[in-house]
Amino acid sequence: MQINNKIGWGIRIIFSWMIFSLHACCNDKEENEVIPICIASNHSLMALVPDFSIQTVGNTLHTKYPKLSRNKEFPMIGILKVDGKSYRFMGGDSLRPFPLVPLSTINCGWPARYSYLHPKDDWMRKEYDDKEWYNGLGAWGAENRPYPIHSTWTVADIYIRRHFNINDKKKLEGYKLYVCSKCDDHAEIYCNGEPIYQVDYFSNRIECKQLSDEVVAKLHNGDNVIAAHGWNTKENALLDFGLYMENKTYNDVDVAILKQMNVQATQTHYIYQCGDVELYLDFVSPSLLLEQCLMGCPVGFISYQIHSGKSEIHDVEILFDIDTEWMFGKNRVESLSEQDWCIVKSDSLYMGIAAEETAYSYNEGHVLLSQKLGKNKKDQGVLLFGFNEGKGLQYEGEILHPYWNKDGKKELKDALLFIGDNYKKLMRECDRLDGQLNRRAFQTRIPSFARQMILDYRKFISEHRFVMSQSGDLFCFGDTLANVRESYSNFPILLSLNRMDWMKGLLEPVFEYCENDYWRKSYPPYDIGIYPIANRQVKVDDYAVEMAADMLIMITAIVEAEQDFGYADAHWNLLCLWADYLREKMKKEVYPCGGLLNEDDERVKCVLGLMAYRKLIQLKESV
Repeated sequence: MQINNKIGWGIRIIFSWMIFSLHACCNDKEENEVIPICIASNHSLMALVPDFSIQTVGNTLHTKYPKLSRNKEFPMIGILKVDGKSYRFMGGDSLRPFPLVPLSTINCGWPARYSYLHPKDDWMRKEYDDKEWYNGLGAWGAENRPYPIHSTWTVADIYIRRHFNINDKKKLEGYKLYVCSKCDDHAEIYCNGEPIYQVDYFSNRIECKQLSDEVVAKLHNGDNVIAAHGWNTKENALLDFGLYMENKTYNDVDVAILKQMNVQATQTHYIYQCGDVELYLDFVSPSLLLEQCLMGCPVGFISYQIHSGKSEIHDVEILFDIDTEWMFGKNRVESLSEQDWCIVKSDSLYMGIAAEETAYSYNEGHVLLSQKLGKNKKDQGVLLFGFNEGKGLQYEGEILHPYWNKDGKKELKDALLFIGDNYKKLMRECDRLDGQLNRRAFQTRIPSFARQMILDYRKFISEHRFVMSQSGDLFCFGDTLANVRESYSNFPILLSLNRMDWMKGLLEPVFEYCENDYWRKSYPPYDIGIYPIANRQVKVDDYAVEMAADMLIMITAIVEAEQDFGYADAHWNLLCLWADYLREKMKKEVYPCGGLLNEDDERVKCVLGLMAYRKLIQLKESV
């Protein structure tokens, strides 16, 4: 008999209880020992907030750009210069392409000819006569889009021919060329009559397609044409396109050699060989620590240090290049000196680097931060990152503050400076916690499960927001607020690592919602809204049996682990109500298969929920 995932999580909860019991047998010395963990798969390098958590792509930093949690590239390059020679330890092999025929910008557009009528079959060829077409200014799209639209597109189809001039084709030799575009919903794009690619979906990213050698061969000095046919099946049309050339700013640098990678609960450690110098690189997420003042704080940092195996002193400089225009589009970049720090702000992203022996510049959309190391200078430093989501959670007509900013009086800059001033102390705290948590994980004696626990621990905080409720409790929310099914799936890892505070933070919004006038059913809600507004259940189906059983199982896990009935006692009336609902479901003849399981495994869920309730009654009498 195959048991589906709903039941499987119940088994994982039971397995986690066993892990917790095993942990009680290990001594303090073992807990503080840090076990190296090598993970080749993608993981959260720096877990901040759902909108900004840096992810690896594979097990190296210097083959591709890292990504943010919503699969958007994080265009950051790291370079270490040793005695004048450069080594790339982070990022791809080139930067954002250089615009030859740029996309639309906020202040200007690009001239082109267009038609709403279906033209002749050779309309995309350079030789086509488009004199009868309308003159317009790109990009085309719906007026209400938050994008630099210069001409309105309200019909189903549009045909656009964009002429551009090449003065000296020889200057393009040796460079990759790309057609870049952004469209909603569909487009097919040509260059001098040759098809480049077709887009059949909307993406927030700008799509780039390299021109083949055959297409490049057809480019010539003088007039050339990029032609596009766009068709829109829904509202909010958009079509923008241009021609770009490869940027070789860092293509001639050597690639650093990865010597070691070590993934821990709160940190990822890398060691790179750059000539005669070793670079120690640590990605640290302080919000994963136990301190309440840091819980959910959207600030992390990269710590770096150089080591030389020889007695010579080297002239070393570390450089970080962050393409803010690639991430946010045209935007204003601000910089300020605060205490001993240089802070740079671009859109919602904050970056900070120590002011001493460092340099900052901004050029063509790139923020450059560098620091001199070696030769009677410091051999270490730190690069801070912070992200301001800008939206507060609306709950019962009020805006709830983030848990790290309970009184609502702090600014992200304050948190950035605090973590920057204390980063060495925080790293020691991270080392201590890493030792405890990975020892707990390896108590299972299953290395693959232990590694997955560490990854899921980081993933949890990169997908959740921590806020202070009106009554002063911790609320822990994903994008779907108080989603009971998601909470149930996260419980085994949190229970195994003894994060009772986060477990209660997942359940407390459900209890509070059911204890007021918003919810009058005899089972828990599936969710209470979509971020940033908590107002009502979004899911159409209630999944009543699953929700009631899951809540009973989860609170039983908390009481069993704490050996304290206080948390269950505070919500005892609701727990009894949900157990009564499951009993009534068991009595009714609603299972057509006549056996233990039906297609949704509801009877098994009832049994598991009632078993958890029975355990609660036993604990109520014994603890």
